[in-house]
Amino acid sequence: MFAPMRAPAISCLLFVLVACGDDGGSSTIDAQPGADAQVDAATDALIDATPAAFALTSPTITAGGVIPLTHVCTNQGGMNLSPELAWTDPPAGTMSFAVVFTDIFNVAPFPHSAIYDVPATATGLPADVEKVYAPTDVPGAHQTLGYNNTTRGYLGPCPNVMHTYEFAVYALPTPTLTGATMSTSLANAITMIKANNLGVAKLTGTHTP
Repeated sequence: MFAPMRAPAISCLLFVLVACGDDGGSSTIDAQPGADAQVDAATDALIDATPAAFALTSPTITAGGVIPLTHVCTNQGGMNLSPELAWTDPPAGTMSFAVVFTDIFNVAPFPHSAIYDVPATATGLPADVEKVYAPTDVPGAHQTLGYNNTTRGYLGPCPNVMHTYEFAVYALPTPTLTGATMSTSLANAITMIKANNLGVAKLTGTHTP
């Protein structure tokens, strides 16, 4: 006898629930787009505030790849020419650059050559930099004698077995390397470079005889 009365009661209850859920107020779903926008804005701001990484590349040397014979010593059938290098996004406050070429195969790295006082306006080095103290193709720059103490500038790979080599460009806070002169040795120049650098970018390659 009471069954016919249940349907109207349930209908009223459903009407009340639907009406309460559609009152125009905020809901979790309605609030989500605004929250996503805030998260996206915060993420974009963080990305914009993060400085780009100081990077070094070469059109002839792939990172971790083989160094072409063009840049290898003549005893290995190469031409002993320095590679073209390019760098991007140096640290703020950079006033000059220095590039050091090192054999990093052994526990104790073996430096081959260094060029410093490269102007802050430079974005890289040309190929085959002149092998003199003050190369005309990199105005303002200076080079030490290489590891053989007879040749200035770049000295390419010349190992008996496979070695790994590193080109490293250092960003320096001074327009010239303080205290460096024409008689400054390769080792001393590197010590001064590393003691004053703002940041470094590296590129490695290998050579197998």
